[in-house]
Amino acid sequence: IPYMSIYGSPSRLIVGVGSPYLAKTPLSVNITCVKHDVTYRHPLNPNLYTIELAHGQFTWTIYRRYKHFIELHEKLWTYRASLKIPLPSKKHRRRRLTTHGMPKKESKMPQFPKTPEILVSSEDLDKRKGKVLVENMCDSIQIPVFDSTCYSHAILATLVNIKLLKFVCCGLPNQQSYICSPVEKNYIINNIDQLCLYLQAMLKSRMYRKHPATVSNYWVVQAFPNYCIVTHREGVINKRSGGHKEWGIMAWLCCQSGIYAHCININAYSFCLTFRIKWFVVKDTFIAYLDPSQDKIKGVLLFDAVLNVLHQAPSSRLVISNISRSLNVDCWTDRQALDWKRAIEHSFNNLSYGLTAPDIRHQSFAPPREDSYAYWFVDGRSYFDAVADAIEEAREEIYITDWWLSPEIYMKRPIVHGDHWRLDKLLKRKAVEGVKIYVQLYKEVEMAVGLDSAYTKRTLNEMHPTNIRVMRHPDLTPGETLLWAHHEKIVVIDQSIAFVGGIDLCYGRWDDQDHKLTDTGGVCSTDFLPRTLKTMVLFFEFEIIEQGKFSLCYHYHIYQLPRAPSPVEPEEPAATGFKKRLRSLRPRKKVRDQSFIISTQGCKPFGSGRFLFGLRVSVATMSRMIDRLRFNERSRAPFTADTHSPINDKNESYSFYTYFIIHYKCVTNDCFMVHKIRVNLNAAPLQASSVLTQYKDMVNQVEYAAQSKLWIGKDYNNFILKDLTQLDDPFGDVMDRLKTPRMPWHDIACVTYGKAARDAARHFIQRWNYTKIQKAKKGEHISFLLPKSYSDDAFNLPKELMRPEAVQAKILRSSCEWSAGLSEVDRSIQNAYIAAIDNSQHFIYIENQFFISCLRNAQVGNQICTTLVRRIIRAHKNKKAFRVYVVMPLLPGFEGDISKSGKSQAIRTVLHWQYKSINRGSASMFEELDKEIGPGNAWRYISFCGLRTHSKLMGKPITEIIYVHSKMMIVDDRLVIIGSANINDRSMSGTRDSEVAMLVEDSQLVDSTMDGKPCKVGVYASSLRRRCFAEHLGLLPDDYDGRYILEDVASEAFFKDVWMKTAAVNTTSYEKVFCCVPSDYVRKLTDIESFQKTPLVESDPEAAETTLQKIKGYLVLLPLLFLIDEDLTPDVMTKEAMAPTDLWT
Repeated sequence: IPYMSIYGSPSRLIVGVGSPYLAKTPLSVNITCVKHDVTYRHPLNPNLYTIELAHGQFTWTIYRRYKHFIELHEKLWTYRASLKIPLPSKKHRRRRLTTHGMPKKESKMPQFPKTPEILVSSEDLDKRKGKVLVENMCDSIQIPVFDSTCYSHAILATLVNIKLLKFVCCGLPNQQSYICSPVEKNYIINNIDQLCLYLQAMLKSRMYRKHPATVSNYWVVQAFPNYCIVTHREGVINKRSGGHKEWGIMAWLCCQSGIYAHCININAYSFCLTFRIKWFVVKDTFIAYLDPSQDKIKGVLLFDAVLNVLHQAPSSRLVISNISRSLNVDCWTDRQALDWKRAIEHSFNNLSYGLTAPDIRHQSFAPPREDSYAYWFVDGRSYFDAVADAIEEAREEIYITDWWLSPEIYMKRPIVHGDHWRLDKLLKRKAVEGVKIYVQLYKEVEMAVGLDSAYTKRTLNEMHPTNIRVMRHPDLTPGETLLWAHHEKIVVIDQSIAFVGGIDLCYGRWDDQDHKLTDTGGVCSTDFLPRTLKTMVLFFEFEIIEQGKFSLCYHYHIYQLPRAPSPVEPEEPAATGFKKRLRSLRPRKKVRDQSFIISTQGCKPFGSGRFLFGLRVSVATMSRMIDRLRFNERSRAPFTADTHSPINDKNESYSFYTYFIIHYKCVTNDCFMVHKIRVNLNAAPLQASSVLTQYKDMVNQVEYAAQSKLWIGKDYNNFILKDLTQLDDPFGDVMDRLKTPRMPWHDIACVTYGKAARDAARHFIQRWNYTKIQKAKKGEHISFLLPKSYSDDAFNLPKELMRPEAVQAKILRSSCEWSAGLSEVDRSIQNAYIAAIDNSQHFIYIENQFFISCLRNAQVGNQICTTLVRRIIRAHKNKKAFRVYVVMPLLPGFEGDISKSGKSQAIRTVLHWQYKSINRGSASMFEELDKEIGPGNAWRYISFCGLRTHSKLMGKPITEIIYVHSKMMIVDDRLVIIGSANINDRSMSGTRDSEVAMLVEDSQLVDSTMDGKPCKVGVYASSLRRRCFAEHLGLLPDDYDGRYILEDVASEAFFKDVWMKTAAVNTTSYEKVFCCVPSDYVRKLTDIESFQKTPLVESDPEAAETTLQKIKGYLVLLPLLFLIDEDLTPDVMTKEAMAPTDLWT
């Protein structure tokens, strides 16, 4: 059964619709044991039947009494009788139609066993000592036999009055009265055999096996979907309502005190709690319960480390609790309660794949996953490409959660396929294919953050109301959080591929290693036309091959440039001989009205072409050219469409094997594209329409790629200069591209496959189910989600998506009650950071958007800074080389002008806390290190840097910071943490923003060097670190993996002579040429005006160009003395000052 069937709602009463059984797979049943249950209080059903069922690879055991068989037979008999009555109901008519044409053997009612068990008499009871050993069955099967005289005549009379005997014996041949008659051993065997035959016949019939009574009686429900393989128990239980706000200890007190129907809290809500029948399913990693009448999932309880099942004998009640909720259920009998408890305990003790282990490292919800695969992405381009390809390969489910999501974002660039790879179109295409898409978004405070998640939700829901579901959280209602955000960035495909990192699928995140500052596309100034030679060049190459003579390659070079204000037709060079004849191939002037002429004065042809035409060849023109080149077999003349063609002036006749080859070459600053069409003109008839179609498509594709922009509309932005507004107009520019550079974006993400991806999906499912309970508990349009099995057979990974890096992967998170409904705070990300820093041996490399972590500060509680200081002090005392590299943004990414105090309150506030953590105040890192290891020695161990780049806009040099949005730490080239968590309390505490990260430890080790000594490093971690270092130091696109200069990063030679020297030279060059801020030369706000008064780029452009050539890469020093004489705390009565301190830390 397909996995997606668990989200359907099939009708169980219609034959052939919504079957819960595996296709073409028999369901076998066997009664293995019948024993007398001494604990049962009802004498009418003293015997307990043990029934084993097998269906494909699934086997399960159920226990039934004789009354259950009678009830089932009654319901099936009633159902069969109702089909003969033409009731005026559409559902009933459909039900009747499904039985028409069914073989009589299938619709016939199976024969029920002859004798009720309570009417069995045994005169030989003394001889058999009360028991009869049944032959031809398992040796352990024993059938008790009871004397009917032990029952009163009143009981027998009651049975006769309710016509039970008449019902069970009707229609059977050779009816006899077995009351008070001796019961023989063989007869008992035959009676059980008859019951087995009845069950088997009933399950073979399509008419009866899918009836709700059959499905319910034999615990057959949607238990067989792929990837949810292991089912340990299913059945009907009475569940008490509520349980989401009541934790295990409260339920235990209820159980101990005997107050089962109500909670110990005396309030109106607790007294309204009732028990309702639910269908419970125990899987390998969760418990789910459904509404038996609708087959709708009504709740899910995931197994975790605090899972507990409480039962107090002889009670029939169970209390099942985990970190999120508790379930109080009534199993009717203490035997059933014990059976359910054993099944649940067996599942989470033996088959939970480490999820219930009490000592999971870092106190995480998921254990490390051995034999995992992972890969990293630096900058958004490769990440967006990989996510788009994975979504395209999705077959069942897509989970997306982002802090910000922009539906109209282009996933692959340059945009050569129209909107095919636009995110909303991609998701819609998959939804139409039947893939379920679930999106969770942060519901922002609109006055504080302009994300417009309402627009995103509305846009996605309108694309496919059935298969695309979007929920936003939290609601801005009393009691809900207003300060914290859902900050995770996860994309999960089929619960088998998980993308984790710091990259949102939104505006401004797509970037590559070039970090371009400009993107004018086809927009440029008329005065600047001579400098845009590489805008676009199209080559049309016509190759005509003459048999037995010679071949000539004739080129048409066509420049596609912006329109000039006054078109001027260029002069054409003279041509003679055969070249002159080939000039007939040129488009005629009468078709130039379908093209346009542009000026090419001052432009040189790209390449070595001999003829230059300022003409765009239209599709109509190309059609004429093909017609004139078609070979005429009768006249043996190559051109018959134009009898006045110069090639026929002398009535010459040639035998040509002519080929018409069209080359399209697009050369731009962003891409180089070559397309080719080869047409055999001797083909008869020539399929000109097909050729023209190819021509039109390829020309449009080339022109679209050359003239389109990499950053469309709102995607071209600079968050510090101007925040985004009017997000419902995605294609409208927010800035003037000819005046304002964009702000480049540096980010990191990763992907994992297999069990670690299941863990990431599990976190998404936990959040989704919690949000549904809060916002749409009764809403049928939003489903509860179920995790797939972790068994090896459950994974089916596309080979083209696999990466070779074998690692040990582990999912971490920061989560609590408000974000995921957890009763215990999960801060495993901070725990993993602390453990990795403490255990580091050679170096630590950190890229992060923030660095707010103080020592001994009541307002900042995370321990990242404290742990780093402790590790540096240890290295200094042991006199061992140890380096800490920190790369972060030069300025926080908030809108504002840092030169003006009133317009940069948010930037100044964040800078205050970052400098307070690094080097200002007694709680800072540098002041603590100065005390412990001596003044000035801290720079031997740690460096703080940022990124900056430069370019030209309209011929003028410009510069801008590269915004570091990464959340990554690499330790000793063997361990990597990549996720969404910043270094501040918001991300690390667990009680504020919700975050997800992945800890990767290398399984493949290679030889390397640290501080001049040989050591082992991991393939995954070392390749990622070298890739980042190569980009920052300007070593790309060389083979950075093979460059020895990037290998020993713990040595003093690399730390000082490469890293620090490159950053210092670049910083000095930028400050000299552009006088850019932030800078150590600016100690006060009043210094900015004098510092930026005479930049070299304006006073001496040639000297500025020479100075800029010294810059390598993007690395610059973080100006730790910037505004050191200013009070950076927010001004009184500003909104930043009135906001709680926790908002900034």
